[in-house]
Amino acid sequence: MYLFDCGLEQDEWRKVMVIFTSIFVTMSVVLYTTLTGKNKKWMISTLIASFLIAVFGYEIWINFGIWDGQDVSMRRSDALNCAIPMQINWLTNSIVDTGVAWLGIILVNIYYKNSSVPFEKFVWPAFLILLVWYIGQNIWVEMILYHNQIGNDARISWGPLMPLGPWYNPTLFSFGEREATLQSQLVWFISTFMIYFIAIFNYRRYKGK
Repeated sequence: MYLFDCGLEQDEWRKVMVIFTSIFVTMSVVLYTTLTGKNKKWMISTLIASFLIAVFGYEIWINFGIWDGQDVSMRRSDALNCAIPMQINWLTNSIVDTGVAWLGIILVNIYYKNSSVPFEKFVWPAFLILLVWYIGQNIWVEMILYHNQIGNDARISWGPLMPLGPWYNPTLFSFGEREATLQSQLVWFISTFMIYFIAIFNYRRYKGK
């Protein structure tokens, strides 16, 4: 297995395993529920849209440092660059982000006991569930999983969902050397609105099917 040749440290192994496990679970569940007809059309369309939002809204920009940013290979160790090459890093992250978006919708469904109410129209409790989950997991990603890759001294490219670019990215709060920055959290703040409105649109379009 090529991973053993990358020289990963223990902490790096944990990061890689979290990413690969998240990808495996997301892809497996999507394929199973879709092939067995348990995944509804409106949900499939929303997941596809969520994936595209991640890819073109921020992941490609962050990954390649397209506009005045550092590409990901400059912001992490050689071992991590070996384990998840820059050429596919944007894809792996986008798949994980799609799983995060999906879980948020599942949490809304659990709270509303599978009622159609939160997807027939915009309701604040549903939006807040999504927002808390999306921002919460992203804080963990920035401060723990991708510490020093998207926060601290890392220079992150401008992107459509990162309108302030690397030029204005203040620290919102910190614990020791770990920081949560405006640009990283702004991505999921904007994405929450987009994903929720897309979910409502698709639910209405397919009449909940």
